[in-house]
Amino acid sequence: MNPHRNPCLILITLCVLLLAPVAQAALIQSPSDRRQYDAFTLPNQLQVVVISDPDTDKAAASLNVRVGSADNPPDRPGLAHFLEHMLFLGTEKYPEAGEYQQFISANGGSHNAFTAFENTNYFFDVQAQALPQALDRFAQFFIAPLFSPEYVDRELHAVHSEYSAKRRDDGRRLYVASKLAMNPDHPYSRFFVGNLDTLADRPGDPIREDLLRFYQQHYSANLMTLAVIGRQSTAQLRQLVEDTFAAVPNHNRAERVISQPLYRPEQLPVQLDVKTLKQTRQLTLSFPIPPLREHWRIKPAQYLASLIGYEGEGSLLSQLKAKGWARGLGASTGINLPEGATFDVNIELTAAGLEHYDQVVQLFFTFVEELRRNGVREDLYDEEKRLAATEFRFLEPREPIHEVMALAARMSDYPTAHLLDAPYRFDAFDPDLIRTYLEPLRPDNLILTRAAQDLPTDQTTARYQIDYRLGTPEHSALTQWSDTHPIDGLHVRGPNPFIPEDLELIPATAAVDKPQRIWQQNGSELWFMPDQTFKQPRADLYLALLSDAANATPRAAALSSLYARMIRDRLNETLYDARLAGLSAQIYAHLQGISVRISGYNPRQGRLLDAITEAMSVLPTSQARFNRMKQELLEEYANAAKERPYNQTFSALYSRLMPQWSAEEKKAALEPLTLTDLQDQVPRLYAGATLRAFAFGNLSADEAREMAQKLSTRLLTDAPLAPPQLPVVQLPAGERLYDTLDVEHQDSALTLYLQGSDTGLPARAEVALLAEILQTPFYSQLRTEQQLGYIVFANYMPLRAVPGLVFVVQSPVANPLQLEQAYDHFLDQSAAQLQQLTESDLERFRQSLISRINRRDNSISERSARFWRELDRGNTAFDTREQLTRAVSAVTARQLSERLAQLRQRQLALRSFGSHQVATPTRDDAAQLEMLRAERHFVPGSLLPAAGDIDAEQALNAAHR
Repeated sequence: MNPHRNPCLILITLCVLLLAPVAQAALIQSPSDRRQYDAFTLPNQLQVVVISDPDTDKAAASLNVRVGSADNPPDRPGLAHFLEHMLFLGTEKYPEAGEYQQFISANGGSHNAFTAFENTNYFFDVQAQALPQALDRFAQFFIAPLFSPEYVDRELHAVHSEYSAKRRDDGRRLYVASKLAMNPDHPYSRFFVGNLDTLADRPGDPIREDLLRFYQQHYSANLMTLAVIGRQSTAQLRQLVEDTFAAVPNHNRAERVISQPLYRPEQLPVQLDVKTLKQTRQLTLSFPIPPLREHWRIKPAQYLASLIGYEGEGSLLSQLKAKGWARGLGASTGINLPEGATFDVNIELTAAGLEHYDQVVQLFFTFVEELRRNGVREDLYDEEKRLAATEFRFLEPREPIHEVMALAARMSDYPTAHLLDAPYRFDAFDPDLIRTYLEPLRPDNLILTRAAQDLPTDQTTARYQIDYRLGTPEHSALTQWSDTHPIDGLHVRGPNPFIPEDLELIPATAAVDKPQRIWQQNGSELWFMPDQTFKQPRADLYLALLSDAANATPRAAALSSLYARMIRDRLNETLYDARLAGLSAQIYAHLQGISVRISGYNPRQGRLLDAITEAMSVLPTSQARFNRMKQELLEEYANAAKERPYNQTFSALYSRLMPQWSAEEKKAALEPLTLTDLQDQVPRLYAGATLRAFAFGNLSADEAREMAQKLSTRLLTDAPLAPPQLPVVQLPAGERLYDTLDVEHQDSALTLYLQGSDTGLPARAEVALLAEILQTPFYSQLRTEQQLGYIVFANYMPLRAVPGLVFVVQSPVANPLQLEQAYDHFLDQSAAQLQQLTESDLERFRQSLISRINRRDNSISERSARFWRELDRGNTAFDTREQLTRAVSAVTARQLSERLAQLRQRQLALRSFGSHQVATPTRDDAAQLEMLRAERHFVPGSLLPAAGDIDAEQALNAAHR
């Protein structure tokens, strides 16, 4: 010991060091990332990263707990998921069950959580200034939750409703069925969601006691990672986190260790056949592989997935398509656990492909042998490395809520310095390591799953009623799959022709604050705006060919969709290469015509558009492609009847009130059509069509003009006609119309749509503000308090410029008549409460809505999409946000009361009874709705170009967040 040092001072210093947050290494950032980061560990061992973004309009936080379904007691399946639900329902500091949700919603935010196998993730976003209060409420989940007895039973029914809602979802059913082939001793093979049976009280074992025990045993600060983004400096954010999360208890819990293998080697190979509800045919080839996580710098499985999943010339998918056996193919890491992983190949088969599935499998193993001979190559690895490095260099920021979710989850997988760049690293070509992961791709190490409607089965699962058969592949099949030899045309991919060479920014031009029309000719117009904000070598080009012939009848609508699919399929090899190189293209039909959107790195956009224009300028001639695309579209239309009940009510809403045909109508029209019919329709599609184009980003005006002119010249030759209109049927005043759907599902559903009387700005502002006020109490009353279902939401629902409100419940416990009573009671209550609304509360809701309206554009694509929506609605002033902000700011409580009364004058109830059929005859006004459309009884103003607004897609996305 140094005799000159004070022992007391040394002791004090050590204590300070132990109590202070532990500093971490600086994070490696993208050159385009201007935010500031700080990573540290609190004294309770909770790991944290904070992000300072002074320009963000939303703050967000995500806490990831390394506790999930893997930790469920074997006799309590679903307990971790149930616990996730319970943490939202009151804490000692904030005991009211809906207080957290109300605060988040009233401050322009959203919130949710999910439980996975290894972890549970909680997250929210709010207006930036509300972060301190939101974070304080959020932290209490992990400090002192109440687990109030009255809500334990209620929320148990919500968990059961979530289970029930997905029992007829093929995606969920196939996931559940996949566990049948697993080692039953591995926790992954168990039931994760939970229901009334697995989570019920038992004699001497109440579920609340199990919840408390699970929380106390597993929710420990040393197993938690937290990410927070806000406007404050990193020092201020750090202090905020210390103030709110330091009290999270640390029990020094050890992370789980699973010693059992996911699959028992002696049980492989295995074949699982699963009967689906939808018309679909899936073939999955899954292979257990060694643990992957330690190789994140090299990514051997990702490299192999890129080669196997390639869709360009010479690929496995191209061969399968040429034989008429497949529609799509994907390869990726499947399950990825510390003790092992799987490599999965998913192939969407045609009917012929299912019949010849053994030859499909043989072709796959033939390609694997080609990989062993010629696929482990440094030049291809270097290309992957180059593409990933370019993506990281020009990384665009995500929405704050998505950013914090990703970072909180990554913190337990990567060193702190690499939290941002780890997914983009390909540090070194290691051929031996790549071959280590290629070697397990053998027939004797295979889990083969077939999923289709008409497979023979011999067993049924208890919970989801899934028909299946589990066994060993025939010896002759295994022999056939092992008999591989080179095939002409099947080979490992070559260099990508779309990799951009010059990623320089165009010279700066005079600043403009909105798009300008820079070209107009013979029914075509181009709006243009160079990017002066994001400074990325990217651009977005929108090209909409507007034609009345695209959607005039169900036949025309089906042919338009089929035509777009034919083009995409013909160009698939080219489009796939472009997408790998950061350049995507979408070709799609819609209510007004057919559109092309190109986005990504700008140097090769002209080349890609040339290929698309060439494909669109000639008639489709491939009978085989026509047959395949027609069958695919017919199955898509048929499968619409298998969607969840509430989804089907939304489809019915659009088809009843807008010029949109139902899937059933389009299916009936498509069935007799031939290739000749399609060839006859294409000229009609372009005859008299007009072109509306918009370019934004790293493009010059001359480049944008050249691309738009090229498409116009090649495709549009006739005199232009007026673009098609999209009017909205006006519901009659003073009555509620009903449309009753026949949906094969155990749950019922009711979507109640309340329609605004006009398209004026005051109406849109008032209805949107009503939605802001009503959405949280509707959820709290009908879901949390009354437990009517898991899917419960209310939201703003504009149809073009026509404002509306929508109230939705999908229920396993109540029929639509009972739901309707609950809705009416809620609306009556709300009408009375609006009379008592104070100016301060109203202002809080105004500011919350205004924050949503003025949400910042985080990328070139977000800004271009906003401007494109303005053009689509005819608002060439591009000032909707400003107009709507002013209108919302002026809304009074009295106007809101009057608007709700008006909305209740025009209503449409779309419902499905499911298994909750009632003896009383139910009213159905589908014929009256058709008559209103035929008589052109439209909402005033809806025949005009629609003014911009918060669109329905945004509203629904927000509802499901």
